[in-house]
Amino acid sequence: MQVKTMDVFLRSVGFSRAKFFENIEQIKKDLAETPDKKVVFDCGVPGVFVECYKIYGDGIGILARGVVDSDDNISIDSCEAFALCRDNLMVNRYIVEFAENQPLIVFEDVGTGNELVFALQNRIDYLKDEQKFIDHGRSVTYSREMGIMKREVNYAAFSVFGSVILPVYKGDSDRTPTYEDSNVSPQILRFGEGDDEMNMLQTYAEDMAHDISDRLLEEDVLSVVEGFFLPMEENETDYSVLGEIESVDRVLNELTKENIIRLSLNITGTKMQLLINKRDLTGYPQPGMRFLGTCRLRGGVII
Repeated sequence: MQVKTMDVFLRSVGFSRAKFFENIEQIKKDLAETPDKKVVFDCGVPGVFVECYKIYGDGIGILARGVVDSDDNISIDSCEAFALCRDNLMVNRYIVEFAENQPLIVFEDVGTGNELVFALQNRIDYLKDEQKFIDHGRSVTYSREMGIMKREVNYAAFSVFGSVILPVYKGDSDRTPTYEDSNVSPQILRFGEGDDEMNMLQTYAEDMAHDISDRLLEEDVLSVVEGFFLPMEENETDYSVLGEIESVDRVLNELTKENIIRLSLNITGTKMQLLINKRDLTGYPQPGMRFLGTCRLRGGVII
């Protein structure tokens, strides 16, 4: 077995570059001989697609993707970090997009209406699911564009850079308006299409902008803005994030003995788990503090 490329986000699950290559022979042996999960798919081209999953800690591990030849030799095209979150998330609808021939899952967070995009990792499961559409005479293109309804997803954020910062101080006089203050519910934010709803949204946005503008005259941005979740230009699945830390877990990579910090974040109402190598996190994380950094979203669709 040979490994062609290494994922930079492997360090977020305990495989820094030095540790990865120090243990490369053991990793290749684990993936080839004792994977925790192995999925294959024969799509008629030379070789059979294969995905091998190996767990190296509490819900963290490596996903290897490649092909198996006729002699049962595995050629690994890529190794990447993967993680299993404790709970799956039910989404009303997701659509499949492609960037550089890589499938991306686009969906709306049910609680907030935030649009999220993550790189699909269980691609063979997805290909097999699409094959069912073809077998039943349904259009794959139509299904991709219209979306798949009522499915569960399991995704996580992987970070190689982040800091712990203080929470926002909220006094009675400078508290940022909330949904309750303006009678604007998340449902209206997501589905408001009527005149009354649109007027309410416009009023809410103007009040929020006015309040923030006044505070920015005397305070810095991070003391005013509680959180944000902003896509970065380089990759649709990369985000700049600022969110409240709700819980902190410490996970040990059983092979490399590197320590991983798993944060449960609340980012403007969107809940997610983020993994970062302890070496890459500045500050001491505690519930109530905030995380500021960048991350990449990856995950799977439960099929």
